[in-house]
Amino acid sequence: MFTLALPARAGLPAAFRLTLAMAAILPAASLLAPTHVSAQAVVALVNNAPVTTFDVEQRMRIASMTERRRLDRKAAIQELIDDQVKLIEARRIGYRVTEEGVEQEFSKLAKGARMSERQFETALQRAGIQPSALRAKIRADLAWVVLLRDQARRGSQVTNEELETEVEARRRKEGVITEYVLRPVVFIVARGTSPASRMAAANNVRARFNSCETGFDEIRSLPDVAIRPPIMRTSSDLSPQLRQLFERTPVDRMTPPSPSGEGIEIVAVCSKKERENPASQRSAVAVDLSERKITANAKTYLESLRKKVDIRFR
Repeated sequence: MFTLALPARAGLPAAFRLTLAMAAILPAASLLAPTHVSAQAVVALVNNAPVTTFDVEQRMRIASMTERRRLDRKAAIQELIDDQVKLIEARRIGYRVTEEGVEQEFSKLAKGARMSERQFETALQRAGIQPSALRAKIRADLAWVVLLRDQARRGSQVTNEELETEVEARRRKEGVITEYVLRPVVFIVARGTSPASRMAAANNVRARFNSCETGFDEIRSLPDVAIRPPIMRTSSDLSPQLRQLFERTPVDRMTPPSPSGEGIEIVAVCSKKERENPASQRSAVAVDLSERKITANAKTYLESLRKKVDIRFR
C-alpha cells in the first residue's frame, strides 16, 4: 500500500480563505447599519447544544460578506449542525482546538484584509458580524482539517495498483518532456544583398555542419553571420510546429534555413534530453490521488458522523 496523509499545505477550506478583496468588502459593508441582536430562538439541538436563529443569521452574513457565497437559511442551519458534529467527533478522538490556534487563524484573516485584529473586529461588527461567530466557524474548520487527516491515515490510502494505473494513464496523455539545447545562427541580409544568396549560404553551412563542438569555428570566419549564445527550451514551451522541427533534426545538425526578422536563420540542435513530465511523476500523482480520495470521501464521512449524534430540529 502506498499510504499518504493529507498534504501539509492543506489548511482551512479554500472557500473560507479571505482574499485582499476583504479590504474592500468589509469597509463597504460597514456603511450598513449594525444588526442588533434580536431574540434568539432555537432551531436545532445537536447533543443538546443549541443552534439559534442568531447563529443562522450570522452564518449567512459570514458567507455573504467574507466568502462571497450565497447561503440560504436551510443551508446555514445545516452548516452549523455540521460544525457541532465536527467538534464532537474531534473531541471523541482526543483532539481539542486551542484558543491559540483559533486566534492565529483569525489574525491571518485580519492580515489578509490588511487590518489589525482590532480594526478587523470593528469592520466585522459594522457589517453585522460578531467576531465570536467567525471564531466559532474557524474552530470547526480547524477540527475538520484534523478529522480529514485522520481519515487520510485510516481510509484514504492510495494502493500501488491505483498509483501505477494513474501514472501510466498520465504518461500516455502527457508524454515526456524533451529538453533542447539550441544555438541559433543568423545570416544577416545586408542592404543590397540578395536574400536568395544568403539562403544559399545558410544551406551550404547546414550541409557541412556536423558538430556543436567544432562546427561553429568555420562559421565564425564568415562575413555577416551572427552566432547566438546557446539557449535551452523544453518541448512544453514550444509550438507544435517548432516541436516537430526540433524532433526531426538530429543532434549536432541544423534546421533548414528560414527567414527571420534579422535575416536568414538556422538553428543547431546541440542536445536533446528526455525527462518525465512532472504531472506524471509518482509523487505528484500520489498526492493528487490522495486529495481526490479525501474530497470524494469527505461527504460520506460527514454523513456517517451525523448518525453518531442526536440532532433534533425545532
